[in-house]
Amino acid sequence: MNHVAIDIGASGGTVFLGEVSESSFAVREVHRFDNRPVERDGRYVWDVDALVDNIGDGIRAADDHADGLDTVGIDTWGLDFGLLADGELLRDPVSYRDPESTATREQVFDAVGKRRLFDATGITNWNTPNTLWQLHTLAEREPDLLEASDGLLMMPQLLSAQIGGQPAGEVTIASTTQMVDPEDRTWATDLLDELSVPTDVLPPLSEAGQSLGAVDETVVPGLASTPDIVTPASHDTAAAVAGLPLVEDAAFLNTGSWFVLGVERDDPVRTDAAFDEAVSNELGVDGTVRLLKNINGFFMLEECREAWRETGQPVEYADLLSAAEQAPPRAALVDTDADAFGIDEPMPDQIRAYCRRTDQPVPTGQGGIVRCLLDSLAAKTALELDALAAVVEDPPSRIVLGGGGVRNELFCQLLADATDRPVSTGPVEATAVGNVLTQAVAAGTVPDIETGRRLVESAFEKTTYEPRAGDEWNRAKERLAALTDAPSSEA
Repeated sequence: MNHVAIDIGASGGTVFLGEVSESSFAVREVHRFDNRPVERDGRYVWDVDALVDNIGDGIRAADDHADGLDTVGIDTWGLDFGLLADGELLRDPVSYRDPESTATREQVFDAVGKRRLFDATGITNWNTPNTLWQLHTLAEREPDLLEASDGLLMMPQLLSAQIGGQPAGEVTIASTTQMVDPEDRTWATDLLDELSVPTDVLPPLSEAGQSLGAVDETVVPGLASTPDIVTPASHDTAAAVAGLPLVEDAAFLNTGSWFVLGVERDDPVRTDAAFDEAVSNELGVDGTVRLLKNINGFFMLEECREAWRETGQPVEYADLLSAAEQAPPRAALVDTDADAFGIDEPMPDQIRAYCRRTDQPVPTGQGGIVRCLLDSLAAKTALELDALAAVVEDPPSRIVLGGGGVRNELFCQLLADATDRPVSTGPVEATAVGNVLTQAVAAGTVPDIETGRRLVESAFEKTTYEPRAGDEWNRAKERLAALTDAPSSEA
């Protein structure tokens, strides 16, 4: 069967054609486009019309490469949503990176406390602009907008509705909101009522695989066939984890704008240790829970590339990584999750300013900045893996890597060295693979996720990076830990 996976991240989107049978699994890219927040009326928002146009172009491109399309599924980044009235958007969805997205976060902490938030939702992403913060800010500052709305859709379902799908909710993307009970896999309405956040706009939640209707021919004209729209694992990380060939003793690391590091479990973990280590529970496919840590990932590198592009400097990965290999290792480190880093100033300037403030050598040239970022991400991931290992009974002894970092051989080796664990690569396009896989399970081509993972493992090449022992990484981790302004775990 032919499945179209539309994978949209916070910096770009890609459309893939997946061809799946009982004994074969293949995906190929058919369309790619840019996606960045745009500034409108003083806010950073998502251009839904442009996204829908690109989705249509991608579906048509897939149709050109296939003898008919069976299903289409959309996954996106987490957190962001659209508010509708009578099926129409009330305004452009605001980006979670908009500075106002966390305006009333401290009021939420004061109202119920961090421990209450964790017990209710299993989420500890205190510095991530979760949907909860955004909705609470709207309830406090723009109540008329919420009163005018009759429905909230997370970005994957919003875009699915724009191309003909019925409004719906799906658990993996919903679990990024900090508004879902991970045990019951339903909205945490008691918590939301406490915070005076309206719940009547929230859609019922379903597991991945729900049929939403057919692609609207008036929105996406010119198709040789009319595919069904289904919900894959619609959070990009949930899709990526579904598409990784995980084994029991492995942690997963999905690399993109965000790094998501974790282990797959059957039940949520809401212990004191999990709270103290700021570990979160997000929902996965087949009733699983992804016990994880979020790390601000290649976002900073992409922002550097954008700044260099605007000044006419080279931005090809091969050039940047070659320069980084020649730069001094671990000369300067930055906490990629620090509030200091945003989208309002050129990122290279922000990195240099951070190093000056923290009395470190200031990186020079593109190579110095890229090496600083890669070293920092490797060390940060190692620290977070230590925290994760302290929470689970059977700490992971290896890492399975998915996403864009798979192509970055320098980073893969740095990660193995910093974590002192073997790093095996899964598919570069793990998110698209998981998106296609969950569609194939919904269509009945593949009986279950585990069978699909075995198909994936046989379809893609794997590289393993062995750690090279060295005390220098322990010292680097200590330096970074001293720099990190860890969020308080106190209620």
